[in-house]
Amino acid sequence: MNFNRTDKITILYNLLVIAFISSFWTKIDGYAYHLTFNLSVILLVFLLSLQRNSSNWIRVFSLWYPVLLYALLYYQTGLINRVIIPRFLDGFFMSLDVRIFGEFPGFFLQTRFGNVFWDEFFHFFYFTYYLAIPVTGILLYRKDETLFDAYIFQLSFLFYLCFLVYIFLPVEGPIFLRGDYYPEDGGFFRAIVDLIYKEGENPGAAFPSSHVAATFLVAWWGSKHFPKLMMCYWFIVLFLSMATVYCMFHYAVDVFAGVLFAVALIFLFNKVRP
Repeated sequence: MNFNRTDKITILYNLLVIAFISSFWTKIDGYAYHLTFNLSVILLVFLLSLQRNSSNWIRVFSLWYPVLLYALLYYQTGLINRVIIPRFLDGFFMSLDVRIFGEFPGFFLQTRFGNVFWDEFFHFFYFTYYLAIPVTGILLYRKDETLFDAYIFQLSFLFYLCFLVYIFLPVEGPIFLRGDYYPEDGGFFRAIVDLIYKEGENPGAAFPSSHVAATFLVAWWGSKHFPKLMMCYWFIVLFLSMATVYCMFHYAVDVFAGVLFAVALIFLFNKVRP
């Protein structure tokens, strides 16, 4: 088998999910569909490893496939995240925010920035998450395929770690507050974010913020290999982090946890070349 590092951790993650589902199958609706899905992912990885060098497009797809899987694996966590802890832990996390910061940071930001301009501004930066990952991937792929392979491995490692936390620690985030601050009529980027959340999100994946964690890791890669874009990357990290709280998707502690996850893994990955 011609497995690369990303193949191995993708198989490992799906095996862990399969073990979890098999252990608690009586508590999981549609458990057979979940098992079929995760087994299919493993089968896909096996087939790609066998055929990786058979054609150029298969080789390219075998490098990029994890980016397509992130959304599906992320969505799955919201379907199986209340097996161990049956209720969302939002009461604890909101009170933790208040104890640390004196008031809920989402209210603080809304008090100072709450208007149509800032609504659109912060929803735009929240949306940049969906651009930063593939755009940086394309830049790295064009520069050096080996760099791209390392980037996808590290990004996958970070995502899979976050996904495992989501399964065992369900936190919905202050989504229930969005209706109070964001009525139906809104700007372009707010409409896009609302559509993404409606169609592609599933509750219970707030802590740590994978938006922040992944964007921080992407910014580290981007600023390291494309120094002219360094300021752009870190501005995105700053405003996206604020946006997750301002837009009522995350608690502030989710943001700091996302940063800590990313920093810890960067230190770990820094010991491995490239």
